[in-house]
Amino acid sequence: MTKTHHSTAPKGATGNCRGRRRPEGERRPEWVRPFRRVQRALDASVRLLNASVASATRSGRILTRRPVDSSRRLEHAEGRLALASARLAYAARELAATTACLQREPETAADAPALLLAETQRWLAMNLSVASAAGTIFTFHENVLEGLRSGVLVAERDRDRRPRIILAPRPTFIRAFLVARQPRVSDRISVVLQRRRRAPRPAAVSVPRRTSQGRAPPFFDCLL
Repeated sequence: MTKTHHSTAPKGATGNCRGRRRPEGERRPEWVRPFRRVQRALDASVRLLNASVASATRSGRILTRRPVDSSRRLEHAEGRLALASARLAYAARELAATTACLQREPETAADAPALLLAETQRWLAMNLSVASAAGTIFTFHENVLEGLRSGVLVAERDRDRRPRIILAPRPTFIRAFLVARQPRVSDRISVVLQRRRRAPRPAAVSVPRRTSQGRAPPFFDCLL
């Protein structure tokens, strides 16, 4: 396999880098960036609306068994609806910014008016959906709270009141450690030395001590 010489490689090649998305010198229209912000904001509002409706549906299923938990789920759903409303307000500002960009540069509009009209209709539909869902969820939450106040709904036992076993470390106090600590090293490791000490040999297998020559004397009983 032969390698291509660098002089024969095409000019401007940068290895395995990805090619440019737009030709060099070509500028993207100004209205594209705020329009994409509008799309992302509307997509986020749709996800938040679906999550809030799903949470409200689950809270309705557990209303009779766990009304307090149901109220908490409804509160979370209301928070998601508030976020969805904030996203719609942000999308409205970006729609106005997109319109201003198109008025400044009408020659770059192309299909922008049709896209802008579609997103505006989508924004209006989302406003109606969020308002309808908010009214339904707020009314349902008020009914749940009224049932808890009147006693129609019996609050369940709080989950945090259940006994839990928590394994906490027991630190050694400094004063108790210093009192139990032996000053001498031999006293501190005496327990270890006693544990490692060998068991004494029986008298039947004891041998005489070695002499100065390094050898033990023979057993005379065996020689007789």
